[in-house]
Amino acid sequence: MSFFNTLTKNKIYVIAEACDNHMGSFDMAIALVDAAIDAGADAVKFQHHLAYEEMLEESPMSDNFEEPLFDFLQRNSLSLEQHYKLKEYCDSKKITYLCTPFSFKAAEEIQSLVPFFKIGSGEFQDHWFIDNLKTIGKPVLFSTGMCSWDELKSNVEYIKKTNLDFALMNCLSEYPPKYADMNLNLIEKMIEEFPNIIIGHSDHSPEIYTTIVSAFLGARILEKHITISSFVPGPDQSVSIESDEFKKLISAVQYIDKTSGFEKKIQDKEVDIRTWAYRSIVAKRNINPGEIISSNDIQTKRPGLGIPSNQYKKVIGKKALNLIKENTLISWKDLDEE
Repeated sequence: MSFFNTLTKNKIYVIAEACDNHMGSFDMAIALVDAAIDAGADAVKFQHHLAYEEMLEESPMSDNFEEPLFDFLQRNSLSLEQHYKLKEYCDSKKITYLCTPFSFKAAEEIQSLVPFFKIGSGEFQDHWFIDNLKTIGKPVLFSTGMCSWDELKSNVEYIKKTNLDFALMNCLSEYPPKYADMNLNLIEKMIEEFPNIIIGHSDHSPEIYTTIVSAFLGARILEKHITISSFVPGPDQSVSIESDEFKKLISAVQYIDKTSGFEKKIQDKEVDIRTWAYRSIVAKRNINPGEIISSNDIQTKRPGLGIPSNQYKKVIGKKALNLIKENTLISWKDLDEE
């Protein structure tokens, strides 16, 4: 069984994405861990940036940044030492520490801190990066934003050939997204297309509803951005939710997890209800001994303690052995077996 099958075997796994909402403050990073714990998340995830390893200094600006990303990362990225301290703090609080490396060097530096790598959509089709990650040997959770369906399928085939233990996150890389662009039914399509791969959903909406829908559609890993407060500035502030909202999300996901089985059977609590809610065959008039029962002589009524109503055709044409009084249950002992 793959790592991610084991991870999601008994529950939907929820990641609180702290991203760079700490704005370079270690105290704020600790507060984000506490917020994730308060919300009930399984893990809290940060990002390890080495700007000079992941981009050229003159790279284009992102819409959700007010300055060149290179400059922002140089000023606000957590140090490796701070990541180690965050890992220690998470361990002490019994929440899993996760971190996205945005370069292979970053992955090498944090490999001992995380149970698996979460890789963003920008690196999903970076075969050089993927091939190097394989040498580390950790499971990898890939986001799949910014690609077509054909690119998605092609890249999954490429990753399979590396023998990586991996899972996929449905993702739309808009910050925040247009709801018409989200196409959440892709989750079911991915589950059908890749039946042996765990499918999750990374959500960038500023509310909890699309994440809840994704869980209902079968996503087994959820990632949602978290912030201390919607009034605290940050690069992902517009796509993050506060702890109270995150707590509502966790509660909804737990209900979905409990109620999303596929088995159709008579449940224990239904057995007693069947005795009064199901219908039995009842005499519509007094039926005398020796009379042949016709369809006009019977009807069905509650409770379900007599001959089941779905067997009424077996009663028609039978001879009554005893007096069967009007409005009473008919039993097999009242009827001639011939």
